[in-house]
Amino acid sequence: MKNSEKILNKLKLENLPPTLVVFFDTSLPQDLFRINLKRLSEKTDVPFPQLLTLFLKLVDLGIFNLSWEYHCTHCNGIPDFKHNFSELQSEGECPACQVTFRNTLDKNIEVTFSSHPSFVEIPREIIDQAKEKMINEVREKRLKMPDKYVSGLECLNNETFRELFGEQVLSIQESLAVETVSFLFTDIKGSTQMYSDLGDAKSYDIVREHFKILFATIARNNGIVVKTIGDAVMGSFIKPLDALYAALDAHREFASRQLSQVGYLKIKMGLHSGSAIVVNLNKSVDYFGNSVNLAARVQGSVEDHEISFTKRILDDAEVHKFLKSKRARIRHRDEKFKGINGSVDVYTLSADTIVSW
Repeated sequence: MKNSEKILNKLKLENLPPTLVVFFDTSLPQDLFRINLKRLSEKTDVPFPQLLTLFLKLVDLGIFNLSWEYHCTHCNGIPDFKHNFSELQSEGECPACQVTFRNTLDKNIEVTFSSHPSFVEIPREIIDQAKEKMINEVREKRLKMPDKYVSGLECLNNETFRELFGEQVLSIQESLAVETVSFLFTDIKGSTQMYSDLGDAKSYDIVREHFKILFATIARNNGIVVKTIGDAVMGSFIKPLDALYAALDAHREFASRQLSQVGYLKIKMGLHSGSAIVVNLNKSVDYFGNSVNLAARVQGSVEDHEISFTKRILDDAEVHKFLKSKRARIRHRDEKFKGINGSVDVYTLSADTIVSW
């Protein structure tokens, strides 16, 4: 049986993209060792998000192994790796450089995929040759991080990873740094009055529909729901533009389903990008730090049916280009937030601007 047929049988699918069929059926064992999905995406013309979702499912089925690889921030070598996210540690040590370094999910943790021995066995000599090549490049000071690679943050911020491996959480003693991640905070206004006027059953249905909209639009725009807090939702994204798209999509869905027609429910959204740390909170992955606090504060300052964001969002090249193409009308204000040092530039898209898109 061909490799592609084995995969289709396991996945219970009828077909795969033709280029992936060729890859699986013609690859040598060394081609199935430490696969870089970004490069495979270019080779097969299969979108990276689709590939990542597929390979995560193959990991879950025992066809591939997933490796979280620590790169030394000094020499770029790989002194250690783990197969399980829960085994990752805040710091790594490089014996070649004799240094200790902080592990950062979007900087020095690379995710690769290798065939499980039950699918295609990788001969030991291939693994040894790869190690020897890396050691020689480290000695000669010419080893560099790949120009394109799957970062730990990209894997963690994948909906399929959260669905299949959500039980994998860090030790409560550990945390992982993130250089840049985008947060979307949402909340609804008027729910208390709505429950009082419409009753529990009808109000609950409306609030539940609001959650469905948010969860779907966040997932559709390459984000994940980190958690809910009462009626509020916290989402995370790799790209600021995806966070903005999700906010806009949710507003449009919200309006089209007339959830606010009764005059009560109004949605408020705040966005910010920045650094954070990933931690284990109540046996699930969560984010902490000043950027999280600021995103929440921005959301809290939003008026009815509006989207507000910080300068870090506005200055993103893709966001700036998108807003310019839409000739967006944006209001600017300086805000002083409790617990946040200094004034914060906040930019707001009004409801009529959002609806017109």
